[in-house]
Amino acid sequence: MATAKDVIEKASAEIGVKEYPANSNRCKYNREFYGRDVSGPYPWCCAFIWWLLSTSGVSVPKTALCTSLAQWFKDQGQWFTDPQVGDIVFFKFGTNSRWTNHVGIVTAVRGREIETIEGNTSVNSDDNGGAVMTRRRSSNIVGYGRPKYTTVHEVAPAPDLQPTLKRGSRGDYVKAWQNYLLSCNISVGKAGADGIYGRDTENAVREYQRRLGLPVTGVIDRDDWNSVGKYK
Repeated sequence: MATAKDVIEKASAEIGVKEYPANSNRCKYNREFYGRDVSGPYPWCCAFIWWLLSTSGVSVPKTALCTSLAQWFKDQGQWFTDPQVGDIVFFKFGTNSRWTNHVGIVTAVRGREIETIEGNTSVNSDDNGGAVMTRRRSSNIVGYGRPKYTTVHEVAPAPDLQPTLKRGSRGDYVKAWQNYLLSCNISVGKAGADGIYGRDTENAVREYQRRLGLPVTGVIDRDDWNSVGKYK
């Protein structure tokens, strides 16, 4: 699972992505969501947020409906009226009957104004613009869903509690590392964060170690624990 900073960095890398051809709703996020190219009425602001969170290992239901995602946050007790960086912000534009019809992620809070990254927006259309863009908002806000992100201290315990992890290890520490590797965009295999340190996880650890210039052992030791949060 990722930190809010990780997810915002991932969203930032998507800025400028557009549906193609224009007005088709054909884009990578809908393709991932539906498992095929689409054409027609498939608004994708919520599919973008689903893709962003789910591929980062952050728990979120699979839905392309803003109303469903917002209600899920409410049902989980993760709904707020005051924003924090990393919150999922829900908007209501236009006169349709839905109580929310657009969504983005909060990247900065500046007094009464928030900065966001949103999918399917543009300077000419708030909620159907066909691109991933940064926006500044101070109105039409319904509320904020707050994902349960990982913080560094949840992954890296105190030094005297840092176990050595290797092939065959199992448990919550292994799962925490698998989620952390996923937040670094390093695959841990088809099983995902299952808490089992198998070959795929060992290979993922080796890749992480290569990227950070650590000894490439495939074993998580104190040097690896101390590196948590330092990967860019």
